[in-house]
Amino acid sequence: MDPLEQLEVQLRALLQEKLNSPRFSVKCLNKQLAESGDMVVKIADPAWIGEDQPEAVFLDGEDRSWSLPVAREKISNLSISLFLNRPETYRTLITRWSDGTWQIAENLQNRKIHLTCDIDDGNCEQFSLTDLRVVSVRNVVKNLLMLQGFQVLLEKPTEETVETLHVGLTRTGSGVNLLCGPVVTNGVTACEYIQKRANDMQLIAQHKYGLRVKDQARFQQMIASLGRSAAVVDLLESKASSPIDFRRDKNQSSKGAAFILYNFARLSVLFRTFEEKQRTGYYPELAPIETIDFGLLKEEDEWQLFWVYVAGFPAMLRQALGDGQLARVSPHVVLGFTSGLVICLSKYYRRVRILTENRDHMLPTIFARIYLLKSVYRVLSTLLDLLELEPVSQM
Repeated sequence: MDPLEQLEVQLRALLQEKLNSPRFSVKCLNKQLAESGDMVVKIADPAWIGEDQPEAVFLDGEDRSWSLPVAREKISNLSISLFLNRPETYRTLITRWSDGTWQIAENLQNRKIHLTCDIDDGNCEQFSLTDLRVVSVRNVVKNLLMLQGFQVLLEKPTEETVETLHVGLTRTGSGVNLLCGPVVTNGVTACEYIQKRANDMQLIAQHKYGLRVKDQARFQQMIASLGRSAAVVDLLESKASSPIDFRRDKNQSSKGAAFILYNFARLSVLFRTFEEKQRTGYYPELAPIETIDFGLLKEEDEWQLFWVYVAGFPAMLRQALGDGQLARVSPHVVLGFTSGLVICLSKYYRRVRILTENRDHMLPTIFARIYLLKSVYRVLSTLLDLLELEPVSQM
C-alpha cells in the first residue's frame, strides 16, 4: 500500500471512530491546493453542523502517526480541508520511490490473468488502424497488469482457476471482455498512417523544436519511431470502446506525442547538463536526500507537479486497472494522466530556471529541484513504458 492510500485508510478509520457514521468521503484535490487543501473530507450528515462541531478532527492533540504528515486542517460546514506538511511529504515519497519501483498492489502477486487478443502480432504489416488500436490497447493492459503484480499468461493455461481478459472487437464466451471500437478511415492502412504521422513529427521536430540532424540514418530511425508513437497516442486518446473517425484531419494531431516526448527529452538534457557540470567541477556532488531542505520548494507549480503526478501516480494506476476489477480496466486513463503531467511540467520548466549559478546560497534550491524533477522523470519514464512510446533523449 502506498503512503497516500495508507493515509486515506487512516483518515477513514479515524472518521468512523469520531463521527460514528459511514456517510463521508475522502478525496485528493488536484488544483488550487494552496487555498483548498491537498485533501478534502466531505461529511454527508447535516447533523454534524452546529454548536458541537469540533474545532479540530485530525489534529486534536492526540499522538497519531500518519503515513504522510498533516500540517493543518480547516473545517467549513460539511467539509474538512487537510493541508500536508510539504517538505516532509516531498522527502517521504521521493525516498520511497527513489529506485523507480512502482509495484504497489502486493496482494495481487499470485493473481493470474490469461490475456487474449483478436489480433495476431505476426501480421503487423497488414494491420488496419483498428487492428493497431486493438494491439495498442492490449499492450497497455498487459503492461499495467504486470506493473501491479499480476502474473500475465499469454498462452492458454492448464489451470481452470485462472481469470481471462480478452481484448478485441468481439466478445468471447468466457471471462471479461474489453471491447475496442472501430477506427473509421478512408482506406488508410496502419503502415500508411504511421508514415504520415512520421512526416508530421519530422516537421514538428525541425520547425518547432529545432532538431539538428548529425546522423541521417539514426535520424530516420528516430522519425520512424516518433511516427509510431504519434499513431499510438492518437489511438489511445479515446475510451477503448468508443469508435474513432480519422476521415477528417481535425481528429488527427501528433502534437500530443511530440509534446510528451519533447518534455521527456527536456528532462534528459537537464540531467545530462547537470552531470557534465559536476564532472567539470562547476557543481558539487548532489547532496544526500536526508540533508535536502525541501522547504525551499516554494513554487505552487512545484507542489502541483509533485502532489498530483508523483504522489497521485499509484492512484492513477489503480484507477486504470479498475481497482482490480477487470471489467473496469481503462487504458485511456494512462494517456490522459501523461498529458496532464507534461502540461504541468512544461509550464513549470518554462517559468523556472533550474540550473542557476553555482553560488552557496543557490545550491540548496538547485539540489531540491533536481530531486523533485528526478521523481517526475521516473514517473514519466514508467508512463512511456506503459504506453510503449519509445523515448528520445534530445529534440
